Amino acid sequence: MTSVAICIPTFNQARYLETSVRSAMAQTCPCEVWVSDDASTDETPEVMARLLTEYPQIHYVRHTKNLGISSNPGWVIQQPQTEYVVRLDSDDELHPEYVENLLDALLRYPSAGYAHAGVQEVDGNGRKQRLRLLARNGGLQSGEESLVASVTGYGVAANICMFRRVAIQQIDYYRSDMRFAEDWDLAVRIADAGWGNVYVNEILANYRVWDTPTNARSRRKLAEIEGCRRVAEESLIPAFKRRGWSQAPIKESRRLMALTHAQSLRLKQFSETEQFDLRLALSRLGDSMALRWKFCWIRTPLAPVFQLPTNLVAFAKAWCKAALFQICR
Repeated sequence: MTSVAICIPTFNQARYLETSVRSAMAQTCPCEVWVSDDASTDETPEVMARLLTEYPQIHYVRHTKNLGISSNPGWVIQQPQTEYVVRLDSDDELHPEYVENLLDALLRYPSAGYAHAGVQEVDGNGRKQRLRLLARNGGLQSGEESLVASVTGYGVAANICMFRRVAIQQIDYYRSDMRFAEDWDLAVRIADAGWGNVYVNEILANYRVWDTPTNARSRRKLAEIEGCRRVAEESLIPAFKRRGWSQAPIKESRRLMALTHAQSLRLKQFSETEQFDLRLALSRLGDSMALRWKFCWIRTPLAPVFQLPTNLVAFAKAWCKAALFQICR
């Protein structure tokens, strides 16, 4: 009989953990459920104690030392000895037919290393926001197609996936030293190893987008930018080199990502030191004249209230980029 485990890494998300665990236990086909508590300092142990009285079959492990954003998921998905594993973050929720539908997709496509589906985005209070569906047909995407598509980012609606154990075992799971974009990196390495992925064009999970009162999400921006750079330099570029492919698409994607992430420099919560670190990280991700121009523009008093149209931006860059370059050095 085909075996599946749902793995839930968690850290200080007691508010949502019970909903996540109950959704795993409510699947229409039998699954193991593993919860890896990364030394939470909130009420997570109490929440799990209540759940274990109701579901004693849950595998709950509480770490005495914090492993981190990559190591905790990497640890827990290695524990079950099942053929398939689902990564479910503890603030997200599976629909009851999630495992059944994605398992069927992986059984139909044995060359797929993982399966994923559309999601319903919800906010911190569970209110429905937008639907997230990919602009591709359901079905198989080959390893090479996946590798090409990965140049522009992680090609899933949300990081809720079912993995074929042998595929992630082949590439030694998550890289433990990644602080951000570890899921994108994993997908790139799966594709590099020759595995495709299969997309189910249905809404099969709730994906929560929320922030803390201290704007923790935006304060992780530096780690996000560094994560993007590392995926490009340490996974994508080597994969392209092995195939003799041009690296030009990766370079262009890095430039565009840097320009997009540069918008975060407008956020007031970053100190001068943090602003400096962000600028340095953005330059390492994708330096360009357009990025240097953007650094200068964001510093001006009018920047938050006066947004130049795209065509005017292009004209302004062409007219004065040399002078701006001298100012920004």
